[in-house]
Amino acid sequence: MELYSKRKKALENPPTAYRYDLPIEFRRQVIHILIDSIGYTDEPLVTRPADFYEDDIRRTQLIHGNYGLILKKFCDEYGLLGLPGIAQGAGPCEAFAQFFQIAETVQTLDLIEIAFRQLPSSIEKLEIMGMYRSPIQISEATEKLNARFREHAIGYRLEQGRIVRIDSEFLHKEAVEPALHLMFANGYEGALDEFQRALQYYRQGADHYDDCLTNCGKALESTLQKIIELRRWEMPGKAKFDSLFAEVRDKGLFPSAIGSHIAELKKFLQAVAVIRNEEGAHGAGSVPNEVPDHLVAYQIHLTGSAIVFLIRSNEGYGK
Repeated sequence: MELYSKRKKALENPPTAYRYDLPIEFRRQVIHILIDSIGYTDEPLVTRPADFYEDDIRRTQLIHGNYGLILKKFCDEYGLLGLPGIAQGAGPCEAFAQFFQIAETVQTLDLIEIAFRQLPSSIEKLEIMGMYRSPIQISEATEKLNARFREHAIGYRLEQGRIVRIDSEFLHKEAVEPALHLMFANGYEGALDEFQRALQYYRQGADHYDDCLTNCGKALESTLQKIIELRRWEMPGKAKFDSLFAEVRDKGLFPSAIGSHIAELKKFLQAVAVIRNEEGAHGAGSVPNEVPDHLVAYQIHLTGSAIVFLIRSNEGYGK
């Protein structure tokens, strides 16, 4: 049930664009989602009252252990021995909740990604011991997280275990999301990894835009390679866009309705490679290229659309 205060706020302040900071209200709401998923405890790790039941002790240890593992993975990634700004005596649950509210945006996003990837094993540990029943399932937790992103007009989503940045809800749902699902479901592991890398670089900002463009181009080429592999066609000696496209075109991959427009189709698909070559894959010389944000967003959506088209064309081949 949506509270009146939220409906009123939405009517008074309709979101006109996405934001990319994480307000404190959002951070606390994510903590509540994790509490609903894997629990939370204020009990210390070592000291116990005399009448503390053994099952309660084990449950407390497991919950602390789940949060501790999330923080351990985070510290490993950032090369930290402990969380900055958090007292050493704080238990894993308390340390996570405190740090999550004060961390930099990119750190918080990484914590969300690590925590949600960890949910299956975290919940399983508790349920196997028969000491905890998660009030919500993993899919529901993900839906709630993405609903909170939308509610605050924050331009991120959790997709296939990765936080991705979005600029248009419509384009994300029509291009990026279907591409991720199709690659995951049909065994396009290489292309999926490269496209997810592109999305991750995009999330990290302007310093990584050239890497984003490069991985978009790689994902498109890997998709074409995978189709050729699945069809057992001849893999070109030079597995670059032009030769890969020529192979699938000559084998009749594309719908006959395209007819004489095959050249225009090539230009559309080739735009991914062209932008990559112009902006991201070559040396910048004495003056570094400044890749504009809107061009990178266009490239992301263009790549997603191209991958969806290619995989769907392969599904319909010969029908």
